[in-house]
Amino acid sequence: MKVVHITPTYFDNSSVIGGGERYPTELASGMAKYVDTTLVSFSDKRNSYQENKLKVEIYPVKHLIHGNKINPLSFKYLSSILTADVVHIHHIYTLVSDLGCLTSFLLSKRVFVTDYGGGGSLVINQKLPVFKCYKNAIAYSSFGLDFIPPELQKKAVLIKGGIDTDKFCPDVSLEQENKILYVGRILPHKGINYLIDAFRIFNRPDYKLKIVGRVYNEEFYYYLKQLAEGLSVEFIHDADDNQLLHEYRTARVTVLPSVHTDCYGNYSSVPELMGFTLLESQACGTPAICTDAGAMHEFVDNGRTGFVTKQNSGASIADALNQIINLSSTEYAEYQARCREWVEYLSWSIVVQKHLDIYEYTK
Repeated sequence: MKVVHITPTYFDNSSVIGGGERYPTELASGMAKYVDTTLVSFSDKRNSYQENKLKVEIYPVKHLIHGNKINPLSFKYLSSILTADVVHIHHIYTLVSDLGCLTSFLLSKRVFVTDYGGGGSLVINQKLPVFKCYKNAIAYSSFGLDFIPPELQKKAVLIKGGIDTDKFCPDVSLEQENKILYVGRILPHKGINYLIDAFRIFNRPDYKLKIVGRVYNEEFYYYLKQLAEGLSVEFIHDADDNQLLHEYRTARVTVLPSVHTDCYGNYSSVPELMGFTLLESQACGTPAICTDAGAMHEFVDNGRTGFVTKQNSGASIADALNQIINLSSTEYAEYQARCREWVEYLSWSIVVQKHLDIYEYTK
């Protein structure tokens, strides 16, 4: 079986890298261990290379439709479909997705789609029967199923999760620190301001809050720095993989405080379709706290591997922090063990195999 994944997200250093970029990349990387797999995406110049067993084909884009980096105008990438048995398209509402789906269908390829919310302003699926050409839509959270168009929901499949449990794992040689951790992009919908509020309410001078992530909104970052004045808050913007693992493994708890409505009043219908941070933390044996925004509640076992709190509320997060911090050593160890058990069923090895089964048996 030869599988081609097509993701319209623009692959360059200025792209906003989140779950919609990581998921197709990591899915394709995991799949390459079992079958011939190619990941197709776009940038300002042609590039072709291999990472371990995964082949990567980057096609040049000279024009972004209405300036949208997830809606590039390109046709050359369609040649990658010719030798494929299965084509998996990532994002529903982009022009390259529509063209890739129609081309795959006309060439009698089995074609599937996963969506990540958002999309481009110019598509053709409202004028042509594109959705009829997909074999299945594959969602990775129950929350995400609701955002799939009704025509595709009738043939939607749920495959939850996606975490490398070999890479993200505990290290018993490391001592835990009095540290609360946030990992993710620094953007308003991530709700980091509420986490800083919670840390102030938490009021434990012996604890530190570490905020790890690249800045994608300077105004919001400046606001966070103001909120953090007088508190033991450290911002880290250049953590590599080794440092990130160290932070997860030595944290007492990881918090992902995302919100639907941010501090500026802007609303996002899909702030989190999963939350890689939650799975990474739990895979390292560190309990996680999230809000009830988006799909995050599906990936924390409330009261067993962490807590799900009310969004837009520093007080609610502070209450959850206290519950974690006040656990006895025995109770905390039980949380750690359940974290590892919880993520085993969400590992990439299982997620990849479920995808391959659908590819194989959906005719």
